[in-house]
Amino acid sequence: PMQQIDDILDADGPLARHLPGFVPRRAQIRMAEAVAEALAERTPLLVEAGTGTGKTFAYLVPALLAGARVLVSTGTRTLQDQLFAKDVPLVAGALGAPAKVALLKGRSNYLCTYRLKRELAQGALEGIVKRDPLLARLETWAATTATGDLAEVPGLTEGQALWPKITSTRENCLGQRCSDYGSCHVVAARREAQGADLVIVNHHLLLADLALKEDGFGDLLGTADAVILDEAHQLPDLATQFFGAQFSARQGETLLTEGKAALLRGGGSLAEIGPAARTVEAALGAVLATLPRGAARRRWEEAGEELDSAVLALVAALREYGIALGDASQQPAIAAVAGRAGELAGVLERIAQAGGDDGARTVETTARGFTLGLLPFDVSERFRGLVTAHPAAWVFTSATLSVG
Repeated sequence: PMQQIDDILDADGPLARHLPGFVPRRAQIRMAEAVAEALAERTPLLVEAGTGTGKTFAYLVPALLAGARVLVSTGTRTLQDQLFAKDVPLVAGALGAPAKVALLKGRSNYLCTYRLKRELAQGALEGIVKRDPLLARLETWAATTATGDLAEVPGLTEGQALWPKITSTRENCLGQRCSDYGSCHVVAARREAQGADLVIVNHHLLLADLALKEDGFGDLLGTADAVILDEAHQLPDLATQFFGAQFSARQGETLLTEGKAALLRGGGSLAEIGPAARTVEAALGAVLATLPRGAARRRWEEAGEELDSAVLALVAALREYGIALGDASQQPAIAAVAGRAGELAGVLERIAQAGGDDGARTVETTARGFTLGLLPFDVSERFRGLVTAHPAAWVFTSATLSVG
């Protein structure tokens, strides 16, 4: 329907009639036609569309006309919200093309009702007289929200201490073993996305879905006919982080606190995991002691000679801790932390044993801890593998795509 696209984006087309200040642009029409062709033929397309081209409409018009399942991925959640709340309804309204549109964010953006209940119970348990006003506001909002998207709560920001306490991570989520699974906002958002014609995601989530196939939360890409990546210039850096590996002291500490908490809640005795937990603590300290001070990220080789053996000792300590937890109890919440200990040990071992061709290994220290990382030199092969595994039309667009 090339003629159709021409007419839609023309001076007397529906967009011009519906949108004050809409001016037809030759570049926009050319891009829209190229996108339409890519969608029809299921071929890849790269479009550098400078500022002022109107690239959002140039990919939304053919996407909404195609009658296909389209995934649009943006660089930021702000842009996601704008597409969902403003741009898509405008274009769909002008075209008279009713589309089922879903907005899907990473799980850390949704309220975890299980963890909120725990947080509220904890306050009651400790007999806290002065209620945290933000927590009180959250409780009220939680009772009525349809989406569980924390962006709806005024005054709540990701940096606040409360945020991680009322959201779940892939590590601490109990999945189908959770008592609140039936009313889980993450599950609901995924289900909504599975049934939509147009799903708006962000690059972080898209890469997580490609790389991790989030356990038990469905495959986003499996059913997409087309994937349109806006702000595509951010992909190389993001993919490098995703396909690399990272371990932070904080992950180790969180593992220890969550293991203790899960065991106590399950009525177990801390004595059973005490020695193993102390070994992990000591091993974390020993790694930190071999690292250069100062917060800058440095090459692994700049650290002390003992770093390699200290890291391998920490790998062993994490595995032992996981085994001790598993021996102490078979409860789902405890088993989840035990499994996580094994996973973290694996990540750390991958960094420790990476050869010179695998990538650059880095160390970073802060006042409280450290982060060890592996950044692969070349992500093109893995990324290409993921793209070819999903035979959809892949459209990459940004104002700045070309290099040099």
